[in-house]
Amino acid sequence: MRGLSEDARAWSRPAVIGLATALILLLDLVFGAGAVYPHLFYPVIVISAFWYGRQAIVFGFLLAAVHIVVETLLHGSPDAVVLVRAATFIAAAYLLGYLFELAARGRDRLHFRTGEPGRGAPACDRNIRRLISRLSSRDPETRYQAAGCLGDAGDPAAVGPLAALLSDPESGVRWKATEALGKLGSPAVGPLIESLESENVDVRWMAAVALGDIADPEAIPALMAALDDEDTYIRSRAALALGAIGEPAREGLIAGLRDGNERLRWGAALALGSIGGESTVTALVGALLDPDERVRQRAARALGDIGEPAVPSLLAALRTGDEEFRPEVIAALDRIGRPAVDPLVAALGDADWRVRAGAVAALGEINDPHSVDALIAALDDGQEEVREAARAALGSIRKA
Repeated sequence: MRGLSEDARAWSRPAVIGLATALILLLDLVFGAGAVYPHLFYPVIVISAFWYGRQAIVFGFLLAAVHIVVETLLHGSPDAVVLVRAATFIAAAYLLGYLFELAARGRDRLHFRTGEPGRGAPACDRNIRRLISRLSSRDPETRYQAAGCLGDAGDPAAVGPLAALLSDPESGVRWKATEALGKLGSPAVGPLIESLESENVDVRWMAAVALGDIADPEAIPALMAALDDEDTYIRSRAALALGAIGEPAREGLIAGLRDGNERLRWGAALALGSIGGESTVTALVGALLDPDERVRQRAARALGDIGEPAVPSLLAALRTGDEEFRPEVIAALDRIGRPAVDPLVAALGDADWRVRAGAVAALGEINDPHSVDALIAALDDGQEEVREAARAALGSIRKA
């Protein structure tokens, strides 16, 4: 369930378990006369244990209760066999959940270790050849430790073997190899650029992460190309890497924001939010008119990331008569938040009523109590649109 949010997973997993249980009962009662369904409950228990660990015992109790109720309806009072099987469901859910938790803890320890020798851990071998040979060990722990030591050693000879680990079957090893390549710096850029063209999605993603850690301008063309990758995660990591490179990537990103396809424009907006600067703000304000909604939203977020330096350009943009553009500008000011309040209050004295109305609307979105006095004064503005916006803004602040 890679793309689901935490809230979605919270209800979708029990729904899957419930639907599977109902389907098993329905099919068995229609075609099997109630003889097979207890055996089909075990896959449901395995899935529950995998998702919930020992808390899957709750589903064990529910399946046990369902089993007893169904048997009572079909055959009368449950006998000892029915009760023993119901107890087995409960025990199996708990034991399998416990085993899955143990396995998960083992993976987490491998994933989150830093690779530096700690208390009781062996110090890094100083022999680079031996460390490189350990990268091909069957033991993931050995590969993990060797990758960490090679990253600390800083020897360019390790670049190729570490790049090969970006496709390791263990996620912890892949992460440690990525971290090590980032520590090796510029010598790792060439192999990492080649890895961005791998058919393996994880390899491309890890390569983009490592290139962001290194932040070498040599990687700019390859990372710009990666902004058009079919995978959203790779596009975002490539954008963040370009943002980490900073100033050398600015002009290419602005050109991509103006002339690229929607995926490239989205990535360019994400990257530019980390770079800032006057030309960046101008380009991002222009992107608030982009035909793609996702690009407009990303540009607004990027302007929010830049913060107060973007406010003057956004206020100037309120002078446009484009009714579809103004809400995007106001959304960007809302994302900037508290740092925009004082400039927005000052803009209530602007000669252009569109600026005043937009500033009032933005203050209402930000919901800062410090703007209340200025909004009350705006109730006497000579332009009805400004007065109406002030009433709405004060209502929003009062509700908040």
